[in-house]
Amino acid sequence: MKTREVDFVFRLAIVSVFFFNGISKLQNIDGVAAWMESYDFPSLFLFPAIGVELIASLLILFRIERRFSYLSLMAFCALTAIVFHFDFSNPMQTTAFLKNMALMAGIYFLMVSETRRLS
Repeated sequence: MKTREVDFVFRLAIVSVFFFNGISKLQNIDGVAAWMESYDFPSLFLFPAIGVELIASLLILFRIERRFSYLSLMAFCALTAIVFHFDFSNPMQTTAFLKNMALMAGIYFLMVSETRRLS
């Protein structure tokens, strides 16, 4: 496989996580809102979160405004990890925190690889 094809496969894999999580949140808005509020986080941020997941994913996939979309998803990962998964006494939360950090790193490497290829 060529680098461009491999990059597409990885880009598709990463944006799929966000896109399908956004769809899942839309299908369970009340449950997700209650979950967010259980962390003392205002559920009014639910719709912007869904928007970031869905729109940034599609923009990256279709190669539109990629840098802004990459940065948006990286910020989303960091905030999600810090706000919802910062309980390191709970192994499940530690794993969720690390997964968010890994997704952020993967997005970073996709962004950097694209930047290098374009220059």
